[in-house]
Amino acid sequence: AVAGATGGVGTTSLAVNIGCALAKRPENSVALIDLDLALGDADVFLDTIPDYTLVDVAQNIARLDFNLLKRSLTKHSSGLYLLPRPIQLQDTALVTPDDLHRVIGLLKATFSHLIFDLSKGYSELDMVAMQAAEHVLLVTQLDLPCLRNVVRLLMSMDEMDGLKDKIRVVVNRVGLENGQISMKKARETIGREIYKQIPNDYRVMAEVRNNGVPLVDGAPRAGLTQAILELADSLCG
Repeated sequence: AVAGATGGVGTTSLAVNIGCALAKRPENSVALIDLDLALGDADVFLDTIPDYTLVDVAQNIARLDFNLLKRSLTKHSSGLYLLPRPIQLQDTALVTPDDLHRVIGLLKATFSHLIFDLSKGYSELDMVAMQAAEHVLLVTQLDLPCLRNVVRLLMSMDEMDGLKDKIRVVVNRVGLENGQISMKKARETIGREIYKQIPNDYRVMAEVRNNGVPLVDGAPRAGLTQAILELADSLCG
């Protein structure tokens, strides 16, 4: 599960590109579920126009088998399967936590890896996904508002059953500007180690995002791509 300390820290960029990195390996079958039901844009990152969304799958879960489920997801050329957010804003209320539990159960039986791109609201659906996940990446940047939110979120998550040991703090856009807080100060502020650091490369990320291609295809040799590949390896072996 990929969560953000605030909006705009790059959670969707990481979720999509970790998913595509894992899906490139022929032994893996990977699905990305966009849980930002109002403003999710994983489909834009992958330049896809899905036929079905999370609402369609949730409402028909009792009738789906493995093959029908795969056909309900949108397959990207990287091999990644996408289950996107609903098209209509008014449909966001149609997916309940129980629905998502059932969807996750079928997805777990169908795919080797699931990636949840969470909303910034830490909704009930986000909590279901975090409980189901093996790892929860908490993505932040090296500025005070983000790090203060990390502290708040860690305090809350530490009190939730089964979450404390799953949290991995990932610092995105390292080297963004001279005014960033130091990594040493960030560790002191949040009171735990930084799991991974992802370097800032706005030009490369903006280019692949605007072209709707993942980093592994659009910029395979970039340092940013290599850092995300290493992150995927460290999570999944």
